[in-house]
Amino acid sequence: MELSREIAGFVAAHRAGDDHALHDCVRRVAHPRFLDRVLARASAGELPDHAYRHPNGFLKIVLLAGEEFRLRLHVWRPAPGSAPTAENVHDHRWDFASAILVGGYRFQQYRPDERGEEFEGFRYHGHRGSSSYSLEPTGPARLRCGFDAELTAGSSYFLASDVLHRVLNPVDRTTVTVILQGPHKDEPVRVYATGPIESGDEVALDPLPRDQVVRELALVRDLVARPH
Repeated sequence: MELSREIAGFVAAHRAGDDHALHDCVRRVAHPRFLDRVLARASAGELPDHAYRHPNGFLKIVLLAGEEFRLRLHVWRPAPGSAPTAENVHDHRWDFASAILVGGYRFQQYRPDERGEEFEGFRYHGHRGSSSYSLEPTGPARLRCGFDAELTAGSSYFLASDVLHRVLNPVDRTTVTVILQGPHKDEPVRVYATGPIESGDEVALDPLPRDQVVRELALVRDLVARPH
């Protein structure tokens, strides 16, 4: 697919040291002309078989996958009457860029600080394409929030793999983002929680049936096509 080759070119530029390449690429993909083409092909069944309900509260759908990248959608559905929930603070094994297509969320970045809020730490272990993951407790830690902002449709950003962050899940609206994940790095993934979370050697993911994926993609196409 031509778009896959184009994305791979941006990812190669990122690997070569272009700090803006992933962000430039995700903004290009988020343009309606490109995005609708990707969603149309995905809706027709031309997408990797990897979609599930993420433990952090959103639907994760992989749209395109290459040797060194993944392009995916994150979809938060409204939950009227529910209290807002926050993701676990975490980092990644890869740099990424994100663009908000519909809705918005509160985004926070954290750093270790002895005067900060207390969390329980974990080390995440998982393999690409696996149907499960594990969380190894690492003990208490203190983190301080250094960035806290409401991001809305049209916002985009780049985040390095080692930046601790979280999203406060929207409950009053549908929010959709497109994420470009760069090459994997040989680094541990840190997770910090303020309350009990499921941990252990084999924590199963919650896969989405193919028919639900198609329905979600149709919904996203409709939402993106509406004037904002």
